[in-house]
Amino acid sequence: MPLHPTDLLELGERHALAVVPRDGGLSAVPALLVDGEWHRAQLGDGVAEALVHLLTTGHERSTRGRFTVTSWAPPTRCAGEQAITVDQTNESVIVGDHAVAKWATHLLPGPHPAPARLSTLHAAGFTAMPPVWGIVTWQPDDGEATLLATVTGYLPGAVDGWTWAVDLAVAGARDDDMTTITAAWTAVGETIADLHAALAGTATESSAGDARRWRDAAFDTLAVARTVASPATAALLDERRADVEHLLGTLAELEGVPILAAHGDLHVGQILKAQNRFVVTDFDGNPVLPPAEQALPVPAALDVAGMLQSLAHVTIVAATKHDLDPETLARADLSGRSAFLRAYTARIAHRGHADLLLGDDVVNALRLQQVLREIIYAAKHLPRWMYVPDLALPALLGGVS
Repeated sequence: MPLHPTDLLELGERHALAVVPRDGGLSAVPALLVDGEWHRAQLGDGVAEALVHLLTTGHERSTRGRFTVTSWAPPTRCAGEQAITVDQTNESVIVGDHAVAKWATHLLPGPHPAPARLSTLHAAGFTAMPPVWGIVTWQPDDGEATLLATVTGYLPGAVDGWTWAVDLAVAGARDDDMTTITAAWTAVGETIADLHAALAGTATESSAGDARRWRDAAFDTLAVARTVASPATAALLDERRADVEHLLGTLAELEGVPILAAHGDLHVGQILKAQNRFVVTDFDGNPVLPPAEQALPVPAALDVAGMLQSLAHVTIVAATKHDLDPETLARADLSGRSAFLRAYTARIAHRGHADLLLGDDVVNALRLQQVLREIIYAAKHLPRWMYVPDLALPALLGGVS
């Protein structure tokens, strides 16, 4: 079936990146010219190859109509296309065992957070992420530019965080040896501190309006979570209502604190282990936020809280899938979270940005907000995940009571 593109970035003979209508919005898709008409390209048709070729042979930045192509790619010849089937939100293609091209199959209203964050990190020399080869953005007639495609260096053998982190917790609990856990989460803590240091040039100061928005959003999340939670979790939220509301209410006090273009959706799933090092991925913003808010600056503590809470979720997954001694597993959990927080705190201070650190109450409020979001996500999209927030909430509230 022919495409009816809203706009086209031609990539050479018969190949293009097309902006097309989809489900009331827009989508970026690879397109192939067949008998004078544009069709949705398939794996192996060469569109991903053509995009990589454009980025590796063109100028650092060029504008083509409403498209802007930004390239940091080294001169490289890449041939052949392989699918990446684990990417559920967008469509990714491995090109020649060297690069990964990703199409934004659901375009978000701009400004999209990734272009500015990736540009800042690249300029700052931050290397603990897949090498950024280039990006393509598109400017609609009635809005700000949004991200269409990203090309990064391919990391062969990279392991997703929900795999390596759970395996690490299981091995530590079985052997009652926390050495490897401590070493890994120390390295991750230092990596996230380096990430924030690289983004520190974007820092500003939060306003009273920012603080109110964060508090109101947290209470809105609480209200929705109450209605979709399991009976036991809903009862716990009612029983601990005063504590929950007090903790979330501390977000209203975050006026005049440093905020920056942080990751914004940081959890263990965004940390790949590749060739014995850890890299941060996915700077597209938090998908649970309205698009207009995804690019806004936030406290660095939001990333810290996201990592700490997801480490707790790693322990829950490990306990559910494996027969492990609860006390030993609890030590593994504490060892990982403590090592991450110690390393992050020391490193960010060493890098001269101790002002980014906020108090335990703020971090715990943001961790609580994350659990509430997990409840909503499970209810709407992945019911089999509900056991994680069901177990995480009482553990978190018990720890901050």
